[in-house]
Amino acid sequence: MRRLIILVLLAYSVNAFAQKIPFPKEGNTDSITLSRNMKALAAEVITRYDSENRQEYLDNIFRYEMVTQQYPIALRSLDSLRQMLAKSAPKVVKVIGFQFETFATARMEQLQKNISFNEAYPVSFNALFGALSPEAAALAENYFVTDPLVMKENFYNLLKKAEGKDSIDLEAAQALTRAYNSYLVYSQVDPFATSFFAAQEKEKYIIDDSVLVKMPDGGTVSLTIYRDRNVATPQPVVLLYNIYAGREAADCKLAVAHGFTGIEANTRGKRLSPDSLEPFEHDAKDAYYIIDWISKQPWCDGKIGMYGGSYLGFAQWSATKYLHPALKTIVPQAAVAPGIDFPLLNGVMPTYLLRWLHYVLDNKLTDNAGFFNNKKWEDLAGKWYQQGLRFRSLDTVEGRPNMIYQRMLNHPAYDSFYKKMIPQREEFAKINIPILTTTGYYDDDQLGAMYYYKQLHKWNKNPDDYLLIGPFDHGGSQYEPSKILGGYQIDSVANISIIDLVFNWFDYVLKGAEKPAILRDRVNFEVMGSNEWKHVPTLAQMYNDSLTFYLGNQLKGKSYSLVKGKPLKTGFINQQVDLKNRSDLRFREEDIIAFTQLIDSTLVPEKEKLIFVSEPVDGTFAISGAITAAIDISINKKDVDLVLDLYEQTPDGHYFALNESLQRASYAKDRSTRHLLQPGKIENLHLENNFIISKKFEKGSRIVITLGVNKSPNWQVNYGSGKDVSDETMSDAKVPLEIKWYNSSRITIPILR
Repeated sequence: MRRLIILVLLAYSVNAFAQKIPFPKEGNTDSITLSRNMKALAAEVITRYDSENRQEYLDNIFRYEMVTQQYPIALRSLDSLRQMLAKSAPKVVKVIGFQFETFATARMEQLQKNISFNEAYPVSFNALFGALSPEAAALAENYFVTDPLVMKENFYNLLKKAEGKDSIDLEAAQALTRAYNSYLVYSQVDPFATSFFAAQEKEKYIIDDSVLVKMPDGGTVSLTIYRDRNVATPQPVVLLYNIYAGREAADCKLAVAHGFTGIEANTRGKRLSPDSLEPFEHDAKDAYYIIDWISKQPWCDGKIGMYGGSYLGFAQWSATKYLHPALKTIVPQAAVAPGIDFPLLNGVMPTYLLRWLHYVLDNKLTDNAGFFNNKKWEDLAGKWYQQGLRFRSLDTVEGRPNMIYQRMLNHPAYDSFYKKMIPQREEFAKINIPILTTTGYYDDDQLGAMYYYKQLHKWNKNPDDYLLIGPFDHGGSQYEPSKILGGYQIDSVANISIIDLVFNWFDYVLKGAEKPAILRDRVNFEVMGSNEWKHVPTLAQMYNDSLTFYLGNQLKGKSYSLVKGKPLKTGFINQQVDLKNRSDLRFREEDIIAFTQLIDSTLVPEKEKLIFVSEPVDGTFAISGAITAAIDISINKKDVDLVLDLYEQTPDGHYFALNESLQRASYAKDRSTRHLLQPGKIENLHLENNFIISKKFEKGSRIVITLGVNKSPNWQVNYGSGKDVSDETMSDAKVPLEIKWYNSSRITIPILR
């Protein structure tokens, strides 16, 4: 579940990467020589490395200091990093870097007492572990679940690249030093940590990790259950319903640390389930019977709450389709909505779909190795794109025909295939439990999360729900926000622990505690740049005014104007896009994610986009809410995929990425039914399913819009023939796409004064 790419160039320091650091060509075969050489390299890196991003700097520098064996200094740097993060995660901040802290402390103990590392480490580990909060202790094991052999292989691969040269650049030296530190630490601490956490499990938890629950239709779901061995009375249950199998123990332990029984149900076909996996298709009905089984166990007090993000957010909403009385609350985070934002995003399918399907389908757990092979997936998408092949052929081009991929392609509209997966109309009306939704302005699945929110409010007369939205990405909407988001340092008040909020919410609903203080009203949003949370009763009250612009059709330099007044005379811009031209193959840092950099000094849109710029905007306000657009166009084909991006151009000339839209024109009126365009006819297309943003606008800034046609290896290519887009090929692009953009087109931007 990803978002569409916007071309925002990452700015790197050329001088930093041009620096060369001496490194021995050879002689790194024995551990003593290797240690000496790496210590010298790390010392050089420390003298040359710097970063404006203080969090990034501290996260790197303490590792380099460890390689130089300056353990007291490294621990001070780690402590400074923790202090930076303390406000956002006060209960668990001490576990950050815990594996490195235990290693460094043991080394100091070893040198001071002249004992072996194997004697020193258990003493240091036990002392530090005993000082952790229960929540941090539950997370500590996560910092040790890395295979030392993987660390070793990673380091030696980097070392091999460095050897045979007189010197390496700073970037390579940093990567090599970090990798060496990880390899050194994990190879030393893994034997003890593995046995420690295994023993702790037996002592602290009652574990049943082999529960199989039968569904009425014969399907089977695998459950993992963790209970506190010291609690004899029934407890409320925190349930995660997860397709990404493999993290069951850590998730369940976190729930136990917060005073609940922790259960992870893996979707049908995952982990111990013998069934075939069919993502999204069985979760709604299966959820009812999973919850029913849990509610009848003697250790359950009859109250069950669910949380989790992305697919897990979807799974919670699916559970409300057939709402079981024991389900007392859900906390959907960054929730994907099938057919709304994945695998269809406003009618458009991504090449990422096949990658994701292999991620969950290829084994009973999760195929991390295959999923993170970026080169493989880029090569595949590039081959499909450059050869102009059918989108439907992507799986056979890869060499592994995929039945689920083909099944999803057979549903290019939001039809009954998707609708049966999540609540509809009267099912939303019957939801009578409290709900907390969390998402972010830069969350890949914000559109999915907000679809559920809006549908609930449309069909339910009295929903008991709360929304929290801020400057978070997909992960930050679920756990801990990134302090630096695409080069932007988020406001200090936005540094809240989302996972702490989740369990505070469970305490409120399931145990009768006070409601979390940040949820002062139904809609809670942070205005970026103002360092302030706002709290309002409804989504519509995120703004109290709007700005409306029309598309100017006179070219001024390289851009057109955004005009405030409606034009008196009809005009248009002619644009031609050659869909056969594939010389523009381009990939960004992520597959289909937007805004890898939020702030940049340049704006270089793709050739298929036009730039529109407003005059400097007067007054102080925040852009707050989701923009809408009514675009008047005529084309010489039957369909087109439109892209609209919104930026703030600050008075110093920088561009701040704010918002984006991707919309297949034929589904703009109705996502369930395709309405092809008539060639040559002026069509009015409404782009309304767009991302929410809230950011204080700098006085004297300009509003910048890029508007054009989507043409990218990351998405289907809509050739406009009117056929199923998955079946179109380059042969459907014989005639270039011709567009007339009419100056009656308007952009409406909600603002908060």
